[in-house]
Amino acid sequence: MEFAKKLRRDQEGVVESALVVIPLMALFLITAELIVAVNFRNLDLTYAQSAAAAEAISSVVPDSDEVISFSSPNSFDELRLVVTHRSRILPRLLPALPFLNGLATPSTEVSGMAVMERLP
Repeated sequence: MEFAKKLRRDQEGVVESALVVIPLMALFLITAELIVAVNFRNLDLTYAQSAAAAEAISSVVPDSDEVISFSSPNSFDELRLVVTHRSRILPRLLPALPFLNGLATPSTEVSGMAVMERLP
């Protein structure tokens, strides 16, 4: 009987602690996942914009990117715009929960644009 009382006294606060730690951990993982998603999106946007600028200067455009032509008021000049597309699947930090199974795979999709230089 003495042992049971001592064990019960040693375990006080365990349930309350678990009730606080579990939601706090979920909140931390959700916040970390949002931070990772925003940073990956910004990184992909920087890479897409850099690739668009490099392609516009060199006038070498791969098949995965597109060139959009616009008519210009000047009859001797045509404006061309290079559009690059980048996408990435984001890592999942929050474990798969039954009520989240129907969600699509998290990913980023960004586009970079630049005006093509006219070759002399």
